[in-house]
Amino acid sequence: MISIEDFKKVELKVGRVLSTESVEGSEKLLKLRVQIGDEERQIIAGIAKQYSIEELVGRLIIVVANLEPRILMGFESQGMILAAGDGETIALLMPDKDIPSGTTIR
Repeated sequence: MISIEDFKKVELKVGRVLSTESVEGSEKLLKLRVQIGDEERQIIAGIAKQYSIEELVGRLIIVVANLEPRILMGFESQGMILAAGDGETIALLMPDKDIPSGTTIR
């Protein structure tokens, strides 16, 4: 269990996928270019087995925006996208309405 004060530290924002590409040497990682408000970030995500490169471009997604960057397969990941799954099936969490990228989730 975490306190509400700890949870308040997590910054969730709406992002829009601008581009995607495969990560060489990995069957499950994709490199996404994501617009979050006025900034663009690179996010590495383990969703390649569930989502094609083409179907992600233009989609709104939910991003954990205040994680420290992490190196995955030689690439810096500047956030995390939210998804639900059991290991085999993965579903991205997405807004159900068109909302501007950068919008804070409360």
